[in-house]
Amino acid sequence: MGKMPNRPEDLSKLDVRAALEATPHYGKLSAFLLADLVEIARPFRAKAGEVLFREGEICGAFYVIVEGSVKVYHMGADGREQVLHRLKGGFSFAEAALLELGVFPADAICVEDSTLLRIDGARFLRIFRENDRLAAAMISSVSGWLLRMVERVEELSGASAGARLAHYILRQPSRDEGGVAVVELPMTKKDLAGYLSITPETLSRLLRRWCDEGLLCMDRRTLKILDERVLMAIADSENAD
Repeated sequence: MGKMPNRPEDLSKLDVRAALEATPHYGKLSAFLLADLVEIARPFRAKAGEVLFREGEICGAFYVIVEGSVKVYHMGADGREQVLHRLKGGFSFAEAALLELGVFPADAICVEDSTLLRIDGARFLRIFRENDRLAAAMISSVSGWLLRMVERVEELSGASAGARLAHYILRQPSRDEGGVAVVELPMTKKDLAGYLSITPETLSRLLRRWCDEGLLCMDRRTLKILDERVLMAIADSENAD
């Protein structure tokens, strides 16, 4: 992934081409195709808590995150929020809704002040039908989303709450502090509970118990992994609640 452009004071100064080039799939397009996408991309800013779209709404565009982060989630019949993805700068989303579904299959909301590109759907589809290379990029993007969704299904269906949480912690980037791995949780406890499909109370109970047992040391969203071996055993277990 390329380097993201700095946030401009004025959106008119935003380098839309650089933002597209920073994505895994559109950055591989020819200069000609990139120029076409720049013409149909509208940059905008969204505040934390601002809704981008709701499940079931007609999909008339897809999005690229330039800076900030977006939560994609589904509200269950019981009113519980299931976080599907937490996306940061350099990623695009909602292409599958535009290409196939016609409607958004989930809700999306900014979790912090963000800068995004809105890619006009109707104009994009015209370009898409005329260019094999763009079609290949879209197939690659949608395939990547499919693989991530399969991983999410496997993660949520085949493990206990404790195993899911341990596996999630161990997958996060870490830094070394005196021989101890330190992890910064990228989301709030509420969002993390939703992402792992557990209640906030269960999440807090597990973290508190692991701290009491000496596996972790936690300060807000900073975790020190004190016993990685035991945490790995929990991640591999089927019943770790």
